[in-house]
Amino acid sequence: MRTLFAVVLLILFSFASAYASPSPELMMNRASMISPHGDGTAGLGPARPMADVIKDATLPGYPKVKIGEAFGKYGYFKQKQWYETRGAAGNFYVDFRGSSPTGWFDFKGRRAGIAEKGLVLKFVIYPSGEYGIVMASKTVQTKDGKTTAYPIPDIKGVVDAIYANKKLDL
Repeated sequence: MRTLFAVVLLILFSFASAYASPSPELMMNRASMISPHGDGTAGLGPARPMADVIKDATLPGYPKVKIGEAFGKYGYFKQKQWYETRGAAGNFYVDFRGSSPTGWFDFKGRRAGIAEKGLVLKFVIYPSGEYGIVMASKTVQTKDGKTTAYPIPDIKGVVDAIYANKKLDL
């Protein structure tokens, strides 16, 4: 009798749990599940890359243009790359790196052995979902492969130039 009762309880619990949890397809299509922490699958699928999350976001002052669109259209970099890392405190860091080789008529740069000049913008996504740019650096790569970074204090000026597609003085 106890065995029969245990089997009936087991069957009831399995039916109840099957009908209580929504299917993965429904969970993935719920708009409230979308967050900067992934693709909204709540662990039901592969996580969305944080670089894509930043590219799809907008910055204050530019609510109509996505970050990825503005940085992708910036015409003064020959190479554009996005990198992401995760910090120890749960923050995600997404770096945009853009660079261009030294121009033919940049005699001063060529004489100094500069092979490439560029820019690094570091975005952060906090566990709360807030995000922003926390650092901008000018990069200089010499012909021997050494790269040096110099902080840029005017982050807003850099972002304004990128959104307006104006040449940065690097």
